[in-house]
Amino acid sequence: MDFVLLANSYWPYAILIIIVIVAFLVFRQLSAPRRLPYIKRESLITKAELKFYRVLKQSVAGDWEIFAMVRIADLVRVKQGTRKYRSWLNKILAKHIDFVLCDPATLQPVCAIELDDRSHDRPERQDRDALVNAIFSSAEFPLLRIRLRKEYDVKDIRKSIEIAIDS
Repeated sequence: MDFVLLANSYWPYAILIIIVIVAFLVFRQLSAPRRLPYIKRESLITKAELKFYRVLKQSVAGDWEIFAMVRIADLVRVKQGTRKYRSWLNKILAKHIDFVLCDPATLQPVCAIELDDRSHDRPERQDRDALVNAIFSSAEFPLLRIRLRKEYDVKDIRKSIEIAIDS
């Protein structure tokens, strides 16, 4: 009987201790640093783009700096005061150009290069390519499209770059 009497008088304390322990565990779980859902990319560019990059590097022979995977919005901008400004901006925010050549002294972009693989034959990709072509044309920014190949000629690439920049 003494045990039952003793248990009845301490049960509120036992429940309070349990509540404190549960609250501590919940607080600890909620305040624990959580990892964000990001992981490192293995590479900026595909194997095919890397192969082309190596030829491109030889083609430019140090005359231009090469940058890979550059957002179009970092190369061209929408004119201030344009009607539906945000809509035009949204069209370029998530699109990238494979390579950009820049003046080595100023890093001023001088030519954009797209490496077109078979995916560019798909209708939805052709629509995207037409838009990108129109954007660069409107901005008077040279855009050179090079078809993906097994092999590239360094001199041909150089000549294509010079023609694109001079036109």
